[in-house]
Amino acid sequence: MSEPTGTFLAESTPVPQEWLRTVLQLLPVGVVIVDTAGRLLAANAAARALWGQAALAGMRLERFGAFEAYWPGTGKRLRGEEWAVARTLRNRRTISNEEVDIVGKDGARRTILNSAAPLYSSGGRLVGAVNINVDITKRKATERAEFFVSEASRLLAESLDWETTLKAVARLATLEWADYCMVDVLGPDGVLHRLAVSAKDPRRQALLDQLLPFPPRTGSRSPLDRVFTRGKPVLIADIKPRWLDVVAREPEHRRLLEALAPRSSMLLPLAVGRRRFGLINLVSASPARRYTKHDLGYATEFARRAALAVESARLYREAREALRERDASAAMLEAFFAASPVGMGFVDPDVRYVRLNKVVAENNGIPLEKHLGLTPRELMGPAGGPIEDLLRKVLESEVAVVDDMVEYVAGQEPRTFLATYFPVRSGTELLGVGGVVREITEQRRMETHLRFLTDATTRLATSLDWRTTVRNVAELVVEQLADYCLVDMLGEDGEHLERVERRARDDALQAQLEKSMPFAPPPGAQTALRRVLETGRSELVVEVDEAALRAFAVNDAHREILEGLDPRSVMVVPLMARGRTLGVVSAATCSPTRRFSTRDLSQLEDLAWRAALAVDNALLYRKAELAVAARDEFVAVATHELRTPLSALHLQLSSLQRTVDKLPSDESERLGQGLQGALRQADRLTRLVSHLFDVARLGTGQMALELEAVELSSLVHALVARMEDALATAGCVAVVHADAPVVARADRPRVEQVLMNLLTNAMKYAPGLPVELYVERDGDRAVIAVRDWGPGIPPEARERIFERFTRNSGEHSRASLGLGLYISRQLARAHGGDLLVEAPPEGPGSRFVLHLPRWKKPSGAAPD
Repeated sequence: MSEPTGTFLAESTPVPQEWLRTVLQLLPVGVVIVDTAGRLLAANAAARALWGQAALAGMRLERFGAFEAYWPGTGKRLRGEEWAVARTLRNRRTISNEEVDIVGKDGARRTILNSAAPLYSSGGRLVGAVNINVDITKRKATERAEFFVSEASRLLAESLDWETTLKAVARLATLEWADYCMVDVLGPDGVLHRLAVSAKDPRRQALLDQLLPFPPRTGSRSPLDRVFTRGKPVLIADIKPRWLDVVAREPEHRRLLEALAPRSSMLLPLAVGRRRFGLINLVSASPARRYTKHDLGYATEFARRAALAVESARLYREAREALRERDASAAMLEAFFAASPVGMGFVDPDVRYVRLNKVVAENNGIPLEKHLGLTPRELMGPAGGPIEDLLRKVLESEVAVVDDMVEYVAGQEPRTFLATYFPVRSGTELLGVGGVVREITEQRRMETHLRFLTDATTRLATSLDWRTTVRNVAELVVEQLADYCLVDMLGEDGEHLERVERRARDDALQAQLEKSMPFAPPPGAQTALRRVLETGRSELVVEVDEAALRAFAVNDAHREILEGLDPRSVMVVPLMARGRTLGVVSAATCSPTRRFSTRDLSQLEDLAWRAALAVDNALLYRKAELAVAARDEFVAVATHELRTPLSALHLQLSSLQRTVDKLPSDESERLGQGLQGALRQADRLTRLVSHLFDVARLGTGQMALELEAVELSSLVHALVARMEDALATAGCVAVVHADAPVVARADRPRVEQVLMNLLTNAMKYAPGLPVELYVERDGDRAVIAVRDWGPGIPPEARERIFERFTRNSGEHSRASLGLGLYISRQLARAHGGDLLVEAPPEGPGSRFVLHLPRWKKPSGAAPD
């Protein structure tokens, strides 16, 4: 434990310091004690292991932002003042168990529970705070694994088509558990067939699809075949090239495996009892993820459930065939009914229940034994009528009905089921109708919600005009959720609300809604809308009564209008984006039977969040658009106005130089030095204005290139010869590696401009050191590289130096506008190429690489 750098605790504390240090050292959770300035007083071993001694030693309130951490819900990085200990020091409140994702000293991402409590002296004076970090990374990983197994079980239970279900489970595995998943199933021919392949990265799916022809060969004694044959799961924690050699069936298979770069794998046999019928291969391609025995335990349970589901599906198919042999199939059918995760039943030719499982009874809300001998109509009354009619239709037509959607009202909300009914025969005798029913209520709700959000996202993204976005929000609310909708937006003063949109389901309601437009609640009004606006918290009024109407009304006139609208249930949610409240959305239903629920409120909040971001983006885009236009206009005008006087100044200075050259030598030398300095400054100013002019033309899309065949080797040699004096003045020696001709399709003056910028930078930042130029071919590209031996460019700055007006912070910061590299890259991209900077293969310095398209001769031209 580090020694404290200040007062450990108040002098009068009854707890001896050495005892406290011992306790802290033994605690398995990270404990950090800081003073009121956020400086480290003490930290135990667990805290040092989590954050690192160096980071803890440099702690200050103003440096808390250097600790990398993110809120799990939003992914937003914590600012320094958002850390629990900073807030505790600020407001003296205890903060308990805030979940935070952090990046520790080893660069690994962890999840912790972060708590903080104030420390007081015996006199009640705040002397610091205690921060406790509990690492719950493993627990979160376990939760994700358990979620996957649970979700996979749900998918397996929803379908009796096991091939489709296993494909869905393969896709699910790549969401939380694996980068690739491959499922092989034993076919009737006794050979393993690759049923499904799924990749987490959609861009890798096409490559993974090429593995479909390469399932493990049964009887080959390969590692995968041995797992299938023995029926035991196997963990390959670290995949080596030798493993790929053994697994690959042929060179093409080996090439595909190498391209997928597997790092770790779990091989899981699909087996029930001694019967083995498949193999699941879960693969991690992440260098940081290696499967463990802990992972293998969950994966084995997942494979067991998948195998049971496949086995259930097989039994179901066999049971349907076995209905033709009633006496032999009765026991199997009963067992299958009891074990099935979906509702199953059988009715005789009189449409009376003969057999069913407990799932059907639970769906109907009636005990199983009360079904037997009754028809659906006798059992459930009018609600069973549609079911009975459909069963009779199947009996008469002897044609199966597959996935018929049935809605059944049992309680406050309707439930939705998918029902499949099929005739059951034994030889020529029609025995009755079998049925399979599964509930999809929650799935339907989720599908409806996702369709709504998808439609909303698409419509909200169609315009960068915020008023159009607001209008789309109101229309979506009325189409999907409510009878009418109002949208109020904060004005530019940040206080007054402006009622900008209203939408109703019908014309009569719309006319009444128009009357409410002048009644946006003003600042200080004690209304529900102002409360939501000021607190940023949504409100749901399930049942609107007199008190609720008073809470919504601004005055008596407004209340009279509200009574005319007759709202029965209301939701009010804030429009919040990037920590700012932009306005509020109000939605109401006038139906005597419709009442909003928390699910409706969540749906409206999702829409409001997307709408707020769209509105905020539209406002920001408009501001940026105006700023960019103003800037480009200023640059264009300024450069145009400066070029003429600069040209005149340059001519006058050149004329004076010629006059001075005719004067006596002593006087000529003195005046000539001053004129040379003036000419250099005029040249520099001319270059700066030219750069600004190029920026203006690039910004307005007016930069035109005259493309032709340009031989780059001779261009580089000629340019180096032309800049020989400047290179000599800087003490730089240019070494050109350009022996073979390389022809590019380029604008010669613009390529020279780019290379002059790069050579000028090399002379400026690496004076007295050599500069190397390379001219090479790279496929369809011509490449020119300029390498200097200067101090180099940090990796984090290699993209930033190509931005406009980015200048070095050292002694050369005032020597330019920071436009040379920006213009050079834009010129390279205008050619269809690019300009990059990288670290040299060895030694110090930087290597700028210019890519240009090679010249392609017209068809029919003579070869080189």
